[in-house]
Amino acid sequence: MDNKLKPITVDSRPFSELIRGGYLYVDKTRYIYSLVENGSESKYWFLSRPRRQGKSLLVDILYNLFSGNKDLFKGLYIYEEYSFERFPVIRLNLNNTATYSLEAFLDSLKRDVVFPVAKAYGVEASFPFDAVSPSSWLNYLISSISEKFGKQVVILVDEYDYPLLDSINNSIFEDIRVRLESFYSVLKARISDIKFCFITGITRFSQVSIFSKLNNLIDMTDRAEYAAICGYTDDELDLYFSSYFEKYYSDNSIFDRRLQTAFREKVKEYYDGYRFSMDSDVSVYNPVSIGSFFNNDCVFNNFWIETGAQKIVRDIIRRYPQLFKEKKEFLISENSISSFEASTLFSDTCDEDSIYSYLLQAGYLSYRRKEGAYFVLSYPNYEVSDAMNASILTSVYGLFLNTQSIDNLRMAMFGEDTRGMVEAYKAVFLKFPYDLRLEHEVNFQTAFFSYTLATGFSVEAERTNNGRIDIRISVADDIFYIIELKLDGDSDDALSQIKRKKYYEKFVEKGRKIHLLGIVFSRKERNIVSWKEETIDS
Repeated sequence: MDNKLKPITVDSRPFSELIRGGYLYVDKTRYIYSLVENGSESKYWFLSRPRRQGKSLLVDILYNLFSGNKDLFKGLYIYEEYSFERFPVIRLNLNNTATYSLEAFLDSLKRDVVFPVAKAYGVEASFPFDAVSPSSWLNYLISSISEKFGKQVVILVDEYDYPLLDSINNSIFEDIRVRLESFYSVLKARISDIKFCFITGITRFSQVSIFSKLNNLIDMTDRAEYAAICGYTDDELDLYFSSYFEKYYSDNSIFDRRLQTAFREKVKEYYDGYRFSMDSDVSVYNPVSIGSFFNNDCVFNNFWIETGAQKIVRDIIRRYPQLFKEKKEFLISENSISSFEASTLFSDTCDEDSIYSYLLQAGYLSYRRKEGAYFVLSYPNYEVSDAMNASILTSVYGLFLNTQSIDNLRMAMFGEDTRGMVEAYKAVFLKFPYDLRLEHEVNFQTAFFSYTLATGFSVEAERTNNGRIDIRISVADDIFYIIELKLDGDSDDALSQIKRKKYYEKFVEKGRKIHLLGIVFSRKERNIVSWKEETIDS
């Protein structure tokens, strides 16, 4: 890496290491200053963001801010604005808890989360190890530390919902939820001892006491002024990463401004699109994806999903495949956005709003627009769309895709290499599981559609009255594909159906080439066995 470029880290490195180690840090302290200066509005603040969006770094920055470590903030926005008065800080990271049994959870909450704070502040001697209720542990921590230092304490809770998400699909979820409700209820009871409280997590659980009992908690999750408190905006990407872009252009002899602009737009298409407020047009990039992208010589890949795809998403797709097949946009009622009924997620009473609400909060969906009392959601970017469609193929059909197979299909489509397209599809269906029932062509159709969506091109599907499907792929303004799929049929008939029903007619436009494809699957061969093509030049 060029010595003039600061190293980029994508792990959960402490703020002090970023600053003292000379790593790149995108300054978010103007948002933090606004947050802490708005303390008169409430002592209690909550932020929901997807994993690897920078929540833990934000918590660590607040820790150093309230610990009075002013030297770390030199050169940042907040350095000249804030007093840096020192307060005792109780920092609790629930990502360290065990959830394989209730006993293990309580023991890890006590020994790995709460007790180390008591020891760090020298109040461990009287710690109530024998107390049964988690509220006793946190109550002791707050009261003893506040009394020892004669000051109010700052509470920072990171990943408050980790134990709930990790146990959501097993029998101990409710037991853990009840204990956490008791634990968090202390925050309201000790209000006079608390200077500032900041809580982060992925989801907003309506049943947990920080929402049902802590009525003066401010949920800043979808506030417009904090839409970019985590993640990178376009302006920040251009400001902080301009040297990295220039290095890539120089190393690859890309001096044409049009090519540079196209490359920058591709980066946006792949990694931008996380929108957290309907009252703001601001969208952000995932920091891990951007950091990994530049650390890997600007090779496009699905970096975010590779940091640890959540099992819960795969379980959701496997249980509710009908909510995702052949869909690019998702409707959710406005009222359901504010809370997430976790206990119903895998129950018989679960509804679409609960599923989409979780996926919105977890970063797999993002706001697009409002229509009446509903929000329209979609996948935020190509990276997530690709990962979700791969998950659909894997979870529902047992098909596993890799980046190379998707790139092969993309290149064939863009190059109008129809034979190469069909071969790419056939290579995927060679992996089609033999235990999947194929009496109906919908299995092939849906897998075909999901694989096509993974290319990132515009893909639409329309079912006709007789059950057959029409797929339209828009590769570019001048390259279209209209595909009709049949099981144990005739490719000439499939092609004739496209022409007879004039699926292509509304897409005819001067300068556009439309490829009409009739593709046939075989039950016996379990793959594509024939195809026919005609083209329409206009």
